[in-house]
Amino acid sequence: MDSPVTKLIFIAAAVAASVLVVTVMWTTLGANAPQTSGIADKSKITTEALCDAVDGTWTAANTPPCA
Repeated sequence: MDSPVTKLIFIAAAVAASVLVVTVMWTTLGANAPQTSGIADKSKITTEALCDAVDGTWTAANTPPCA
């Protein structure tokens, strides 16, 4: 049981199991993650760059800045 081939097989099996666990967790978390559309409260955005990043429309200062 201590041959190099046996050790290599166990290491390969451990790596494969780890990849499987990571893939399942990535898929599960991705499916349960909130969608990005509609999350940002655009009325609190005060810079034009952030407004553009959330696909908002920049308006003049001292009004609701991003709509």
